[in-house]
Amino acid sequence: MAGATLTQQRIVAYTQQLQESESFWNAILVFLGALALLTAIPFYPIAVAFVLALICGAIAMKKPPLGVGATWILAIPAFAFQSTVWGWLGLLLLAIVFFEMFDNWGIIALLEVICLLPFAAAPFAMLGGMVYLLMLLGSFHFGSRKSVLISVPAVFIILLLSSLWLVPNNAFLPVTLSAYEPAVGQLALRAGPVELGALGSEIGAALGSILNFASATHVWAVLGKIFSNSVTLLFMDGGIVQLMVWGAALYVVGMLPRVFRKGRWNQTKSALAILLVPLAYFLLSFVGFAFSWMMFPYFLLAVAVVGAADFLGAHVSRERKISAKEKMKSFGKFGLQDMSIGGGEEGLDDVGGYDDVKDELRSSIVLPLQNVELASAYGIKPPSGILLFGPPGTGKTMLMRALSKELDFRMYYVKSSDILSKWVGESEKNISEIFAKARESAPAILFFDEIDALGKKRMAASSDDVGPRVLSILLQEMDGLKTDNKKPVIVVGATNVPNKLDPALMRPGRFDKIVYMHLPDKEAREAIFKVHMEGLAKKGILGKKVDYRKLAAESDRYSGADIANVVKEAVGLAAGQAKKTGKVVPVTMDLLRAVLEHTKPSTTFAQIEDYDEFRTDFERSVAGVAEREAEKAPKEKEAEKKIGWNDVADLEDVKRSFREAIETPLLHPELVKRYGVKPTKGILMFGPPGCGKTLVVRAASNELDITFLSLGGAQLMKRGYTHAVNVIKETFNRARENPPSVIFIDEIETVAPSRDIGRAEITGQFLVEMDGIKGMEGVMIVGATNKPEMLDPAILRPGRFDKIIYVHAPDSTGREQLFNIHLGEFATGLDLKKLAKVSEGFSGADIAAVAQQARMYLLRESSTGKEPKLTTEKVVDIISRMRPSITAGLLAEYERFITEYGERL
Repeated sequence: MAGATLTQQRIVAYTQQLQESESFWNAILVFLGALALLTAIPFYPIAVAFVLALICGAIAMKKPPLGVGATWILAIPAFAFQSTVWGWLGLLLLAIVFFEMFDNWGIIALLEVICLLPFAAAPFAMLGGMVYLLMLLGSFHFGSRKSVLISVPAVFIILLLSSLWLVPNNAFLPVTLSAYEPAVGQLALRAGPVELGALGSEIGAALGSILNFASATHVWAVLGKIFSNSVTLLFMDGGIVQLMVWGAALYVVGMLPRVFRKGRWNQTKSALAILLVPLAYFLLSFVGFAFSWMMFPYFLLAVAVVGAADFLGAHVSRERKISAKEKMKSFGKFGLQDMSIGGGEEGLDDVGGYDDVKDELRSSIVLPLQNVELASAYGIKPPSGILLFGPPGTGKTMLMRALSKELDFRMYYVKSSDILSKWVGESEKNISEIFAKARESAPAILFFDEIDALGKKRMAASSDDVGPRVLSILLQEMDGLKTDNKKPVIVVGATNVPNKLDPALMRPGRFDKIVYMHLPDKEAREAIFKVHMEGLAKKGILGKKVDYRKLAAESDRYSGADIANVVKEAVGLAAGQAKKTGKVVPVTMDLLRAVLEHTKPSTTFAQIEDYDEFRTDFERSVAGVAEREAEKAPKEKEAEKKIGWNDVADLEDVKRSFREAIETPLLHPELVKRYGVKPTKGILMFGPPGCGKTLVVRAASNELDITFLSLGGAQLMKRGYTHAVNVIKETFNRARENPPSVIFIDEIETVAPSRDIGRAEITGQFLVEMDGIKGMEGVMIVGATNKPEMLDPAILRPGRFDKIIYVHAPDSTGREQLFNIHLGEFATGLDLKKLAKVSEGFSGADIAAVAQQARMYLLRESSTGKEPKLTTEKVVDIISRMRPSITAGLLAEYERFITEYGERL
């Protein structure tokens, strides 16, 4: 549609709105019902009946019940035109319709079409066989239970009308007309319709005949005829058999979509059950039933229409929704929502990315509950509870909604605002009632979104806060769910502030699974962009050269909600341009990138650090293992390269110390035990800035499969000076709980300075933790500093920092390696030995700065149209204009420190 005028797009938009409008289809149903009723009872001219049916349909666009009521009011003159008794019968039916139309207007309109279309006047008589399609769609729309209430009365009324009027029906339902002769005059239909010019006078005469009470003498004869025909139909003419066939077939049709949950053609497979009806009639023909081969084409047409709906992605069946609404009634005042109701039919496979989390949910919930044979063979039981935590907008609720589409049992969305009450004791009572109702409808899942509102830490609550009481009841109810594993109730909680949750919720038996809903990775972001722009592509307003991979690369740290907002903003920009130009403007790659440049992700780095801390403390998830294994797996070429040992030039003694301290106890524990070697408690690296101390730790954290924790002066002070001691305790406890682990302290002089300078309590606590009163097995401390003289002397003794390593400025070989690393492909053809010689005294950071200047030179040359080439002389020139950052004064300080404390390698 790109390039089309806005007028053309407006027509397309209105057409699409009509297709998606529920009120439009309601009006169509009421229109068809009115048309069937006003043409089956001869009175109105065909054209007039059509116009009146349109009026009823127009009323139904706003108020469907009123459209149905108007239909029956207009039908009263047609009833009375036949006979006075028919007029009274019409009034009785009108009263019933008015009593039921506000609750069941759809069923009434559908029954009008099904029951009267087989008797409609030409040319609508040829549509009589369409009642099979209407019954099929009615079964899908109203569900399996109501389908019986529709099909049985509809079939009976068709058969009864055929017997009373002594005419065959165009639905091909067999009736032995000779068994019902003679007809009663008061029930016979008069020839019609009336002339258009006489319509007004005939309406007055028909309505006046209703007051002719002399016809009351015929009522008993009419009632007797109806009763006798009904008995004959049911017990002598095979009516009961026909009702049973239709009722059973349509019940199966309505119920099967619950069985065929997955697959594009599940409605079509369900609709095939309707073929049981003509097959049953064919078999009954051998025992005397009349059978018409015209049944089969109409039944096949009905199945074909449902197949077309499946092909177009239209979901007609509402069985799951109806069943869910029935169960929801038991929850009464809480207004819980069944998550399977609403939205599309997308399951977990339709959610982009998060394969690790989806596998976790399938293995822990779907497998034990829906694969009984596997659950029994391996003794697998569903978890008592699952906690999903992670940044807002990552799709926790969306994932649970997708899961609900794959389950046979209910997942209820619990609103915390409906539970909490200002009245004392009411909140606790509400939680108990919800769990009691959930047990009654078990198996079920209770999904508490933003569970932190109910389960926040009791220590943080005020004296008059209802939180601790609510949490106590919640814990008791979660413990009580383990009493019946045959019909489990699983609690799923979601939060983006997991640190506010009370630790009592975290133990196994309450939340058995604690799963991190991380920010989407590059592949997931690409899939999310495609999902959100799929609708634009269908409308033809998406640019042709949208690079999803590039968008994913430029949206690092964006959540699914952030990506949705980017697409929304880009669409808004395109719409604004379209308004100015008068033509449809596509959403292009440039628009999307422009929005990305001016928006920031909603998740901050500080939040990610908090989630990582919580994850280290509490995560219990196979998804976490899968994610870490995926991180170790080879990435795509364009993926960001992580720093490893090969990126650390020289410093072989430092790398050897790390391997000995960490890898050897893990890979060769038998040798460590044999020779009685005690694990290294700590490594202190000191030396000039820019020589690779922090780089070594970054490489180690990527190379070694262990837990790395960091501690710094800023982290100590983020909650104030008085809480610094607690931060140190928490960090060391976290390391002990997740061995093997390394606590890295960069600029350690800010954390443990000499007590003569200040912060004696902080330094004292740090020394206590390093001594390992609580045990330091599997925990190592790594410190880095370029001011070793500021450290407290007590921290330097063996047993605290067993290894003290001087990270010196790189020697000639090291500088040669550094130039090769930092210049990369541009180092080819350069005399690296010469560059190393002229850069005497340069640190690794200095050489990185030289390489950056060289790359900038190439960029400037390229921008002017020249062929850039890097030569040794150019790099030497760059070096000559720089000075090393390592001064003689610094080196003298390190020499004094080595003289006083020495090195321990």
